[in-house]
Amino acid sequence: MQKVLTIISVALVAGGLAACSQTEPLEQPAPAPEAAQASTDAAGAGDKTDEMACLAMVGRQAKSTVTTLSAQPSGASTVVMVGVGAKSVPWRCVVSKGIVSEAVAAAG
Repeated sequence: MQKVLTIISVALVAGGLAACSQTEPLEQPAPAPEAAQASTDAAGAGDKTDEMACLAMVGRQAKSTVTTLSAQPSGASTVVMVGVGAKSVPWRCVVSKGIVSEAVAAAG
């Protein structure tokens, strides 16, 4: 499962970088991994593209499995809380239009 999430994360990042040169929004976002999708559905009203960008970034930084704990719009951005690893250690992302401006382990 971790290899699948890693492969999907790499694919999302590669696709996101390719999309950076386009001026039009992507027509269809990439599908979410099953585990992340289940938690995303219950997480809140955040933007799915922003959630996936956060999951990919935190997964790369933490080198572990990730799940969305919550996602809430905050002005022009989305604040996404991510659980890392088996203990769901909380991380916080600030994301806007799929671009992560902050990804840090939350104090807890």
